[in-house]
Amino acid sequence: MVANDRNQQINNLLRGLSSHHVETVRDAWRDLLKGGSASVVAVQRKLTSSFWKEQPQGPAAQYLGVLLVLLDELDRDAFAEEINRLLAGEIHPLHRRTVDLLARRRGDKPAFSIGNNLPVYIAPDLESQAGVLLGNIDKWSRTPHLVLDGIVRIDIIADHPEIDYRGLYDLYYSGITLTWPTDNLRGLSLWLRRIRAEFTFYHEVGHHVCGHTEGGSVPDQEEEADKYARMMIRQAHPVLSGAVRTLTLPITITRAMFRRRKIA
Repeated sequence: MVANDRNQQINNLLRGLSSHHVETVRDAWRDLLKGGSASVVAVQRKLTSSFWKEQPQGPAAQYLGVLLVLLDELDRDAFAEEINRLLAGEIHPLHRRTVDLLARRRGDKPAFSIGNNLPVYIAPDLESQAGVLLGNIDKWSRTPHLVLDGIVRIDIIADHPEIDYRGLYDLYYSGITLTWPTDNLRGLSLWLRRIRAEFTFYHEVGHHVCGHTEGGSVPDQEEEADKYARMMIRQAHPVLSGAVRTLTLPITITRAMFRRRKIA
């Protein structure tokens, strides 16, 4: 019965991918992660299919990569063994390219964990800043009322000019990617950069907490995530937030008065 449940969950996962149905993929992914060793066996069975010898069509091109990433989340040793088995066997060149790409994850280990064993991965070009990252991310994760339950992993990558985002939330697999600068700022510039990075962290968590399911920059979702981030900033920096509210109170009052006059 358990085996049938896991097989059905894998089928749901792949069906959700083919139809771009976020909730289906997300639910199946989470259920499979909870399945432990039973899920490992089910994924391994799926990966031994002769299907990978054929040329992938449409969404089927994603299936192998998704199953391997899932196996990596479930059991790192089983993932490494499966990578080696696939590379030694006969699979379609497009699938082999996927396996070659994911093979790089075999030595990929989390730099540290936060919360309830949430793994945080740091890109190689940021290893020299691991201590700084640990201090910041761990501190942010302890913000009162911050909810990290259900987030699978956090990846921190170097901020490069070609990257046009500060953070991303993976709708399907509940993972967060954050960018981090490689330049050495000091003083006020460094403080402002860290506050902005902290806000981005809370913003991406906000997407997760709010259960957002639409890809891209959807105004309502972005505002909702910003609202969550602002709430977390107030929780993390109550003194600073109070000072800012006091300093901006005259502006707030003036705007309110202006709106009333305009309405009148």
